[in-house]
Amino acid sequence: MRSISPLRLAVAELPPAPPPASIALDPETAALYVAAESPSPHGVHVDILQVIGGNVQPIASFSSPVRAPFSKPEYAPETLSLHYLPDERSLVILLAGGDIATLALHGPDGSAAPVEVVGSVDSGIKAAAWSPDDEQIILVTGEDNLVCMTRNFDVVHEEPLRSQGFGQDKFINVGWGSKSTQFHGSLGKSAARQPTDTAPSVSHPTDHGLPVISFRGDASFFAVSSLDPYHAEESESKSESESGKARRQVRIYARDASAGFQPKLSATSESLPGLEPALAWRPSGNLISTIVRYGYHGGGEGRQGRWDVAMLERNGLRHGGFELREDKADWEDGRIRGLGWNADSEILAVWIERKDRDVVQLWSMKNYHYYLKQELYSHDTQKPRFRGFKWHPEDPLSLYIICQDAIQHRTFTWDTFAARLPMPHDTASVAVIDGTRLLLTPFRTQNTPPPMSSYHLTLPSTPVHACLSNWDDTAAAVFANGHVIVWKLNTRLPGPKGSKLRGGGQVAEPVMDFERRKVGDGGRVFRNLALGPGGKVAVLSLAVGRAGAAGGGGTTEQSGWVNVFVGSKESIDMTLPSQPTSILLSGHLLFTLSPTSKLHVTSLTSSAQHPISVSQQPVTSFTLTSSFLIFTTTSHFAHFAPLTTLEKLANTNGDDLMAVGTNTHEMKWEERRVERGAKIVVASESEMSLVLQATRGNLETVYPRPMVLQVVKRDVLAKHRLDLNILYDLDPEKFMANLENFVEQVHEVDYLNLFVSSLNSEDSAKAVYGEQARENITSTIPADKVNTICDALRALLEARGLEKYVETILTTHVCKIPPDYESGLRVLLQLQADHPEIVEDAIKYIIFLSDDPKEYLPFLRELRALDKWDQRFKIDDHLERRESALANLTQAGPERFEDAASYLAKYELYDTAFKLYKDDQEKLIVIHDLYGDYLYDRRDYTDSALSYLMANKPQKALKAYERAHAWRELFALAKKEGLSKESLDEMIERVTDYLGSRGRHLEASQIFIEYSSDVDSAVDTCCRGAEFSEAYRLTSIHDRSDLVEAMIHPGLEEAHEALIEVFEEMDGQLDKETKRLKELNEIREKDHDAFYIVEREIDIEGVDVATNATTVASAFTRYTVAPSTMFSQTTRMTGQTAKSKRGKKRATGRRGTVDEWEYLVMSIGRLLARVDEKSAEALTLLRHLILASSDHVALAQSLQSTIIAFRTKLSSALDEAWQDRDAVLKEVVESGGSGLEGGLEKSLGEVKPHVGEWKGMGLLLSN
Repeated sequence: MRSISPLRLAVAELPPAPPPASIALDPETAALYVAAESPSPHGVHVDILQVIGGNVQPIASFSSPVRAPFSKPEYAPETLSLHYLPDERSLVILLAGGDIATLALHGPDGSAAPVEVVGSVDSGIKAAAWSPDDEQIILVTGEDNLVCMTRNFDVVHEEPLRSQGFGQDKFINVGWGSKSTQFHGSLGKSAARQPTDTAPSVSHPTDHGLPVISFRGDASFFAVSSLDPYHAEESESKSESESGKARRQVRIYARDASAGFQPKLSATSESLPGLEPALAWRPSGNLISTIVRYGYHGGGEGRQGRWDVAMLERNGLRHGGFELREDKADWEDGRIRGLGWNADSEILAVWIERKDRDVVQLWSMKNYHYYLKQELYSHDTQKPRFRGFKWHPEDPLSLYIICQDAIQHRTFTWDTFAARLPMPHDTASVAVIDGTRLLLTPFRTQNTPPPMSSYHLTLPSTPVHACLSNWDDTAAAVFANGHVIVWKLNTRLPGPKGSKLRGGGQVAEPVMDFERRKVGDGGRVFRNLALGPGGKVAVLSLAVGRAGAAGGGGTTEQSGWVNVFVGSKESIDMTLPSQPTSILLSGHLLFTLSPTSKLHVTSLTSSAQHPISVSQQPVTSFTLTSSFLIFTTTSHFAHFAPLTTLEKLANTNGDDLMAVGTNTHEMKWEERRVERGAKIVVASESEMSLVLQATRGNLETVYPRPMVLQVVKRDVLAKHRLDLNILYDLDPEKFMANLENFVEQVHEVDYLNLFVSSLNSEDSAKAVYGEQARENITSTIPADKVNTICDALRALLEARGLEKYVETILTTHVCKIPPDYESGLRVLLQLQADHPEIVEDAIKYIIFLSDDPKEYLPFLRELRALDKWDQRFKIDDHLERRESALANLTQAGPERFEDAASYLAKYELYDTAFKLYKDDQEKLIVIHDLYGDYLYDRRDYTDSALSYLMANKPQKALKAYERAHAWRELFALAKKEGLSKESLDEMIERVTDYLGSRGRHLEASQIFIEYSSDVDSAVDTCCRGAEFSEAYRLTSIHDRSDLVEAMIHPGLEEAHEALIEVFEEMDGQLDKETKRLKELNEIREKDHDAFYIVEREIDIEGVDVATNATTVASAFTRYTVAPSTMFSQTTRMTGQTAKSKRGKKRATGRRGTVDEWEYLVMSIGRLLARVDEKSAEALTLLRHLILASSDHVALAQSLQSTIIAFRTKLSSALDEAWQDRDAVLKEVVESGGSGLEGGLEKSLGEVKPHVGEWKGMGLLLSN
């Protein structure tokens, strides 16, 4: 739904002679270099001109004594190519005669050294093209050889241009799908064997016969279109009229990286009768564009006058295309001189040489339909021919056209011609230029998907620009010759019920309202037009090299200034962002979109008139309604910024709205997610809709919340059930200050009741209605909002009269948080005394506000049967007043204590119970017992035991002390209570088993000695805990030397064996890890990418169709960083789960990668801590072994040797592991892989562990 609008035109006038032949551009400095040639019978003279900012100056010239040694048309220049090499700041000139020359540009002003001829091709050069990466140049010589050279002009490959083979990607015939296998009806199988007469393919007489070369955007492929003569065997099958003729073919070559980027023939195009020379490979790579002419003998089968732009796939097969809309006269005498895609593959330029003049057409494609968007002619009607054109290599909407004695630089912008009429007359019409048709669709009436439209206007020629009025239902178009036409569209709007026309109903009755054959004086180029109020038409025309206006309006110049004309005399000058590509005006706000996709707003009434950036993200499209600026960003969100807020902020100082010191909520525009790459087409306020167009061309209509609310609030009624909290939330302070006025204005008590009953603590202006509802408010919503409003409103109503507002007053009590029923009941008591006639209705109303009264009737009958304190207990319990209910139960008498005990235990009211029964020791004991059970269940065993003791429950206290493992208090209480020997022994066994399992062997041995006098068990426990010093002490105190041989020496041997096993286990682990480290180092040397987890894009060049359907995850899915294809685009996994999985995977190390390598290095380092721990244990054991016996001395020596040897081995392993660690970590960073993901900083901060010196017992064990 977008059209291409001209933005700027700059014309560089060249010297009248010699004529320009080729151009080159320096994107960095915007300098243009022109090669102008003067052919003569004795050679050719070439002048190199430099164009900067309209200034033309010659910088070099040279002559070549050789012209093309082959036949070529007169219009074909001798200068085949002028190419700029940015890194060398030099120009390369290729001449058809074969000379290759270079020109070095030294200074920034373009000063140049003399031209140097670096080589020559003896047979001449028929065609030449540089690869997009400037690394190679492809030539077709005069002998029809394909030559590949480096940028230094070294020949790396040469082969004949014409090959009989198809190429490396030749199709494989598997025997099915061909015509011979199809059903032939009544003709039978013999029909498949009948010879078919096909018309021979013969080139058109206008074919210049020269080859044409075009590269794909990534430089991996190039195509060559050449005129191939029929071979002898082929000529025999042709008639005499075809003898000696030739036909064109396109050959596709692949640049083989493994062979030094030598070209290899990949495919040859299918037979296309009528194929012409023009050739252009789309930079995105999917299509090769060429021309097919129909309607002549030897050409394509079709009517005369038909020209097609045919699209070829990389395999040479035709894949769609479109027909050029040329007259038969131009078809007969004209020719297609060239094709060219722009940098982003969106626009195809077609250079057509017509009978009377040349034209460059701009075509774009959406929804598989090609639109003719612009026709470009020479600015000088006296010199209507072109000599070439070239797209800017980086700016996709910048085009250079070589005229006969000038260079045109045209800049365009994408524009949506949409009507922004005010409600309720907004039609939401959108116009699209498609050649001589202006396609129109009023989206308020009908949503017609492109390339269709609701209706179209037939035009005399392709317009330069079109527009729809923002004041009335009119459309206008301006043409290249200054012709202006205005139509009244008379669009039919939907009826009162909002029904839309369906089934092709008539949506408009357009009639021509105004036509003017010429606007302004001659010699001007017309660029834009606009429709104003009262039928005014403004046309913007440009003279050569400058900007001007006709009829008023807004004009932009390259200086970045805009002149806004007010009436016919006054004007305002202001600074805008440099060269805006789109401008919209709403009231006193001017919105501009810069070439860098920054959206700015400027206030026409501000004294500073300084543009302010609206969004920090790049903006892809925007539009205006009466209330909102709507724009989409590259993050695929549509934002809705209130114009009132923007106007206030535009009058402040600052370059960016996000940096202006205003309320934070004003920066957070309401937003909604849109489809990836979707752009705004039009917004319809009456329909509350926003029409978006996706990248593939389909339309989507959405109904954004801000637009819906903007319409709803204009006609809001009670039946719409809007949240009445908004009355307070919009401006709390203002509402409370005018609360009395609010009560006066709301006459109906029921409306006041509705307002109070709908109050809640939420900020509805933020949570429900969005930020645009509070654009000018700075106050916040208090936490006690409901209670504050209720108290303030009740005070006003009570002063006005209880009788009139009794329902609202009761409502303010019941609707508080929490409900204040008691205050409501007091109001009823007061009402019964002062106004008994209405008290019954008031009681019914408060019951209505409360829960369903039917459930309370049985409850009331139950209360009447109870005495005073039981009634109060029941009421308090029902109202969940637990403390008061317990207090009332204590007043009911001692016979209710059992119920009170159950109640306090149920609701854990121990604090209250201790206070209520503090003077009743008997009942206090019961409460302590219950409290002890409560603490025991909560595993607070120590305090539970104390509570049991206060309740005279020693058995329970013993159990609690044992569970608390407080063995000192436990055995003290057991002795005090005179526990039996059997029970005490069982308790000792349980407690010592627990202490031994927890490594508390000394405490366990103490219990055996002090409470059972069991020396054997005490010594055995010390030996099991390696507490040999204590074991020796116990045998000495109790005179049990027999236990030394019986228990201590075997314990020493068992401890020695256990330590030996531990060190052997660590030794085995160290061997495995060091061996695996060596394997990983080999992987690192052999497969660098796999080791550092470097992902490379897989070449899927041979795949014809890449589907975007959901697929099952492959074995490579785990190596991708994109979301899994097993989920739809709307599915989102929680990041926490994925993060935890990555953490676990990182901790264990992915096998065969740097992750595993780092894990092993750290694992070896962590082994040192365990070694130091066990070495310390061994040192204690060694002191006892050397004193035990000579045999034990040998054990000590073996243990000490084992430890020293392992520590030495560990130190060597650490040195080896850490030897290359710094280099590995550096390569992790430089490789760009995903190794050590999330843990690289931690790894860089690790310090190499150091194995300290450990001598053991030293000289004591040296012998």
